[in-house]
Amino acid sequence: MPPDVTAEAERTSPDYRALAADPKAAARATAAVLASRVIVAGLGWAGSVVVARSLGAEEWGQFSFVFALLGLMSVVTDLGVGRVVLAKLIDDDPDEIARTASSFLALRTVLGLVGYVLAVGYVVVLGYPGEVVLATVLGGLVVVFATPSHALSVLFQARHRMLLVAVAESAGQVLQLALTVLAAVFAPTLLIFVLPAVANEAFRVVTKGLAVRRRSVGLRPSRHLDVHRWGPYLREAIPLAIGFALTIAMLKIDVLMLSLLDTFDAVGLYSIGYKFSDMMDTIALAAVAPVSTLLVAAWPSELPTFRKRTRTAALAFATFGGVAVAAFWPSADPLIRLLYGDRFVPGADAARLLVLGAAVMSLILLGVFLLASASKQRHYPAVALAGLILNVVLNLVLIPRYSYTGSAVATVVTFAVTVVALWVVIGRTMPVSGLLPVASIGVVAVVTAAVAALGSLLESAAPAWWFPISVVGAAVVGGTGFLLLRRQS
Repeated sequence: MPPDVTAEAERTSPDYRALAADPKAAARATAAVLASRVIVAGLGWAGSVVVARSLGAEEWGQFSFVFALLGLMSVVTDLGVGRVVLAKLIDDDPDEIARTASSFLALRTVLGLVGYVLAVGYVVVLGYPGEVVLATVLGGLVVVFATPSHALSVLFQARHRMLLVAVAESAGQVLQLALTVLAAVFAPTLLIFVLPAVANEAFRVVTKGLAVRRRSVGLRPSRHLDVHRWGPYLREAIPLAIGFALTIAMLKIDVLMLSLLDTFDAVGLYSIGYKFSDMMDTIALAAVAPVSTLLVAAWPSELPTFRKRTRTAALAFATFGGVAVAAFWPSADPLIRLLYGDRFVPGADAARLLVLGAAVMSLILLGVFLLASASKQRHYPAVALAGLILNVVLNLVLIPRYSYTGSAVATVVTFAVTVVALWVVIGRTMPVSGLLPVASIGVVAVVTAAVAALGSLLESAAPAWWFPISVVGAAVVGGTGFLLLRRQS
């Protein structure tokens, strides 16, 4: 090739903004991530069954508390920087992309270490039992590995190259389940059961770290860390960081308060419900990531497209939540009995409420990502702060009276108030009207409530038929949402 042609080829780089705006690529990425998250959630669920059946009530409560605490550390380890960096990863300058990638990875690694220190410090300062402290010291390595791993996922998300991420995360979860089963057979103790999760996250970060170096991905990090970039990233992300931190606190504070105001046995019963709602949160987060990439690409030059994509995503998320509630509401008791055993059935009502809360939370997540996509994140922290305060107050009142069921009620009320407040703020601050299809979501909500109530009555009359009752209920709600989506499009 002649020298001038070679130079021209080197100067030419893909249009990464066009790639980010490609709905077909986003659909493929969404499909890959959703499939992976379903696999991961299913395998994680199976692992939780093994652990719950292997540990005593108090040890299971301690295990659940440790990982709830580690989940809360995303308040520190994420800070919303990923949403800010995403726009910079579709820049026209390859060198700028490489330097952004390297500085972002370095920042997230440091934040992971900070999160680990805070988690260990929390259990030490508050005087938790020695076995809980040791479990946090070992299990806290999950935060150290997962934080840069999530940063690598953001890099792949910028290109809609999520298949490798999906494979790596699925394979890591297979590894975790295999190690969990081995632990149950040979050493069923709290400290040993936290190690498979650490192995999983270590496998994921190594696999994604090797893959991102391929030139075909267009994301190979620079050798320069550019620490000076951290300040601008953090300053730009401050509103979103505060809002995201408050949201995570709102999500996880109930388990921490329950551990202080009640027993670890209560924490264990309550956490069974979170095994179901966490699966929903995982799928919602997987779906909202490619959607946010599309929204970033459409803002602000293509506002009609931005509006259409938001409305479609909102109705799809509402339908997903409705399907989950309709399926789980009548089947909670027999399903928990089947998976975890009779001793966890008293937590069924709390589990129902937590699944309902997760359905509402999916619309909160979409709203947060929508604001971030349009750089309107400064409007969210006040909403999140109000939600957190409400949740704390309700838990302080309800836990002493109703234990874990009271905590579940507090969660649902908090999420319901927060989702209304958030979308009111979106409606008043965004220069695009009608982003939320209120009428269609209302139809889905009414159908879901009717199907869940009827399903519960039928399950009470014919307990042996709980599974087909749940399947039919989910199909009715799903069909309703599908018809509304077709009409909307």
